[in-house]
Amino acid sequence: MDTNRLRQFCAIAETGSMTKASELLHITHSGLSKSMKILQAELRCLLFRPSGRGLELTEDGILIYQRAKEFLRQEEQLFKLDKSVESNTLRIGTVEIFLFMMAEKLKQHPFSHHTITLLDLEPGSIEQMIINKQLDFGITYAPYPMDNIEITEIGKYRLGCYHVPGSFEQQTLFDIPFVVPMHGLTNNPLGIKERDGWLESVYPRNKKYYVNLLSTALELTLQGLCAIYIPDFIAKKVNATRKSNEALIEHALPKKQKNQQRAYILHDKRRPENNQCKQLHKMIKEIIA
Repeated sequence: MDTNRLRQFCAIAETGSMTKASELLHITHSGLSKSMKILQAELRCLLFRPSGRGLELTEDGILIYQRAKEFLRQEEQLFKLDKSVESNTLRIGTVEIFLFMMAEKLKQHPFSHHTITLLDLEPGSIEQMIINKQLDFGITYAPYPMDNIEITEIGKYRLGCYHVPGSFEQQTLFDIPFVVPMHGLTNNPLGIKERDGWLESVYPRNKKYYVNLLSTALELTLQGLCAIYIPDFIAKKVNATRKSNEALIEHALPKKQKNQQRAYILHDKRRPENNQCKQLHKMIKEIIA
């Protein structure tokens, strides 16, 4: 059934006149009359009967009118809800290093009228949740190519080995105790196995503390118990709140230890890029700059 005929029927019921309804709907009297004949045939009942110079509803017509009004109201709400979800919600899945930085950046970007979901997720899980329409966007350094996932590089960022002053300056990198992520990565096309990006196969390190939170890792480092391998932008954020003599310092890495990664933004290929995507891309680019 063409639901537009229900709207036409409701207009006739509310005006009590085919002529007035046709003027209101900007269609011809004959066109509206034909449309109502089709509607009555589809419903297999008579909806109107003559009343003076106008029309009145039959008993079936009254029942159909009540149901049609409720149906059209729900239809309108359905499409309003769909538009609201598109424009007023923002669901982002990312790895913790970016999540750590995004809070202060959100106030500088036009997302104030959005309901925002931020999830710390493993690479691989991000892509699957986008496919399942549980996320709008993903930010990662280890993308997993999947059908219908668009992967766009945002830019490069540098990583370094950091610790507090007076702790491990005289020690070789092999002897320094490190805090590392509890879980590694598997089967990503970039070959990254350590979640913090360290190439263990190139230069093994002394793993002393295993944690699942970046905040815990940073606290252990700031207590002078270990070193940490993090992006420079995180070290910079931490040092912004510390005295100069307490700021994290960088320990030199061997040349064969690669210390650069790329950031990527992910979204569903079936949904075109929109302003949210452009603003999110800009935000992460500012973070890693």
